[in-house]
Amino acid sequence: MKTLAAFLLLAILVSVPLHAGTGKKTQELIWKDLPSGLAEAKKANKKVLLDVYTDWCKWCKKLDAEVYAEPAVSAYLQKNYITVKVNAESPDKFAYQGKQMNGPDIAQAFGVSGYPTIIFLDSNGTQIDRLGGFVNAQQFLPILKFIGEDAYKTTSWDDYAKKNGVK
Repeated sequence: MKTLAAFLLLAILVSVPLHAGTGKKTQELIWKDLPSGLAEAKKANKKVLLDVYTDWCKWCKKLDAEVYAEPAVSAYLQKNYITVKVNAESPDKFAYQGKQMNGPDIAQAFGVSGYPTIIFLDSNGTQIDRLGGFVNAQQFLPILKFIGEDAYKTTSWDDYAKKNGVK
């Protein structure tokens, strides 16, 4: 009986670290479609992060898995942005700026030529800036803050990066 109890105790102690994880809590992002995301941004007076992607894009998938899943990135996005995804190849239509548009129409309207492309919009849907391609979480978070905290209105990215130790 003591051997069984010792074995069970040992099994529990060995398995706890495997199930405990890293200790980081990832906040799952809620992705909206463009019309509802813009409406919510206007109502909440938040900026919009518009992620234009395709299903075949490996860098888009890497962005989802490694950057948006990073706890600091997802927490900052949830607090300061409305997150919107548009599949640039989706034929599904929705109303945007008084027209029925689909994914290719949106990609064309925003001048997207590669994937992923992240477009930052103000709460009224006006484009602030864009980021083409993949950047890691360490590079991405300062960009989110630069735009999210309105630093872009008063300083250049280079000055902001120097001041904040961004490499």
